Amino acid sequence: EHERVASQVQGGETVADLFAGVGPFAVLIGKRQPEVKVYAVDLNPDAVNLLEVNVRANKVENRVFPLCADAREVAATKLKYSADRVIMNLPETAIDFVDAACNAVKPGGGVVHFYAFIRQPDSIENLQKRFAEVVTKNGRKVEAFLYVRSIRETAPFESQVVLDAKIV
Repeated sequence: EHERVASQVQGGETVADLFAGVGPFAVLIGKRQPEVKVYAVDLNPDAVNLLEVNVRANKVENRVFPLCADAREVAATKLKYSADRVIMNLPETAIDFVDAACNAVKPGGGVVHFYAFIRQPDSIENLQKRFAEVVTKNGRKVEAFLYVRSIRETAPFESQVVLDAKIV
């Protein structure tokens, strides 16, 4: 998934990685695209310290900017309406932070890479519907789902899913 997302980012784009951890998405994007800005946000100071080490080790200091902050707060302030792409790789609770993605995406629209778990009998279609409803409640609209896929099984009757949604 990291490779797939990194290959889609274009030079000049701004990316908000809202749950960056140690930076697997952010650093790979920074290495692939010299003209990109990636704001890598995580609330865990230990993860951000390791992210900073990772950024230096990979020589992407001028492209990847670690922020130790709450994703919702930073998306409503520093990153408000700044991102061409938002990465939401916190599958257990990402649906609770769709408001942050809606705040971070530029007014003209952008792509949200959203990860979630689904458990049978739930379906990917139901997840798409829930995601679109939450986006609408936050004053935006899902224009299209660009990519929808079950990535892997995580437990019996449970899988991790990715939705790439163009929101306006």
